[in-house]
Order: sequence, then structure tokens, then C-alpha cells
Amino acid sequence: MGNETTDQQQGSYYAPPSNMPPSGGPGYPPPGQFAPPPAPAGNKGAGKALAITALILAIVSLVLCWVPIVNNLVFFLGLLALGFAIPALVISIKKRSKAKGTSIAALIIAVVALVGVLASQAMYSSMLDGISKSISDSADGVVDTAPKDQKKADDAALALGTAAKVGGDYEVTVTGVNPNAGDVIAAVNQFNEPATGQYVLVDISVKYIGAKEGNPWIDLSTKFVGSDARQYSNTTCMAVLEKSGTSLPTLENGATADYQVCMDVPAEAVVNGKAFVEPQFSMKQDQRAYWNIK
Repeated sequence: MGNETTDQQQGSYYAPPSNMPPSGGPGYPPPGQFAPPPAPAGNKGAGKALAITALILAIVSLVLCWVPIVNNLVFFLGLLALGFAIPALVISIKKRSKAKGTSIAALIIAVVALVGVLASQAMYSSMLDGISKSISDSADGVVDTAPKDQKKADDAALALGTAAKVGGDYEVTVTGVNPNAGDVIAAVNQFNEPATGQYVLVDISVKYIGAKEGNPWIDLSTKFVGSDARQYSNTTCMAVLEKSGTSLPTLENGATADYQVCMDVPAEAVVNGKAFVEPQFSMKQDQRAYWNIK
């Protein structure tokens, strides 16, 4: 009996206790499956220094991108910010760090700064071209009249002898215009040369109403608008005049003075022309007053 029992035990297999859960039941993974290993923890500070550096450079570039001349250097600063931001972003993604947001912000600001530099340079270049053209055009005392200015001259022209406020310091009256004053100017000084076109002589009367003191020859600018839609200044006429504005004394409040201005204008442009007076150093055309020549 003892041997039989031993042989029986040797030829049998071990049965698990009846109270153990079956394979795949609660508390056990399904057959053939195992729990995945835990994900490695990211480096939260990876790329942070690069990202902060990029952000600082990008912000400085954005602030200075509109400053003339300086923005030439800012372009390279923006490129440098871009050079820091891109690797910072790559590192933050690979390492799953907190620098990702900072890197993206720096990248965006750097791109905006670079675009700002290019835009501002284009704007300033256009402005410089315009100023250069204006100086070049006005070097001979003749500039083209914009269509809107020509229309304003036609609509707002006053009759000769009518006073108008020019700027804030003068009341001006164009008392007369001689559209063909060659003989008159020749009689003033034997060295006055003949005009290339026609001498237009404008007689002006001014009253100083400012609080300080004024010099109308310096403070005011008189021009002739020809029918060719061009403006002719006194620099086109180098003749000596009977009543030169350069000989006027300084005016105080309430003082008046009379003087003349001449322009050399093509004969065909004199017909239906107009004279206007404006502050010498003002860019506001609403301070300008026009007069018909007859």
C-alpha cells in the first residue's frame, strides 16, 4: 500500500487549490500578455537655457526692429534668436521638457521681428527715395503739383487785394501780380539777366500778428502755380528787386511790411496761374492761401 501510494503520487500532477482564481481572471493578466514597463521620466529642464536666451533675443529684436539704421543689426540678432529657438524646441520635444512653450514663443517672436525688420527697411527706403526725389526736383525751384493741390488752388483762390491768415503769425495780402515783368525787373538793375521764360512779379503786404517777432522773408514762402501743374519758387529768379524781402526789418506784433517776390516761369504756364503763400517750414497745406493773378 505504501509503495502504491508513492507510485501514484509520482505519476500524478500538481493541482492548484480550488480557491485560486483561474488564469486570466481577476488579479492575473490575460494569457500571453504582460504589463508594459513604466515610461522613462523626461528631463523637465532640458533646453530651458536655450529657450530663455532665444526669447530674450527675440523680444529685443522685436522692440528694435522699427528703429532706423539700428534695425540693420537687429536682423542678425533675430537670426541669432532663431538659431537658439529651433534647437531649444527640438530638445524640449525629445526630452519632454517644460521649455517647449518658451521655445515656441521665442520662435514666433523671432520670425515676427525678422519680418518687421524687412518691412521697416522697405518703408524707410521708400521714404528716403521720396525725399531724395523731392530734393532733386526742387533743386531748380520747380516741383510738380499734385492733382489734389491743383484742385484746391482752383477752388480756394482769392481775388487780388484780399487778406488771408497764413500760419498763426501773419495776415497776408497779395496786392498785385505782374505776369510779364521782364521790363520792370530790367529797369531796377542793369545786371539783371533776362528770364528764361517770363518773370512773374508778385507784390505782397504782410501784417505780423504773432506774440514774438517775425521776419516774413524767412518765415513765409511764396510760389507760383503754373497752368502746367508745376510750382515755381523765388529761387528760379535771381534778379535784384525794387522791394526785396531781404531788406525788411524784424516785425513785432501789429507791424506791417510790403515786399516783392519774382519767379521765372515758362510763358505758356503763366496763363491762368495762381500765387500762394505758406509758412516756410510747415508741412500743413491747410495753412496755405491762394490768389488769382488777375
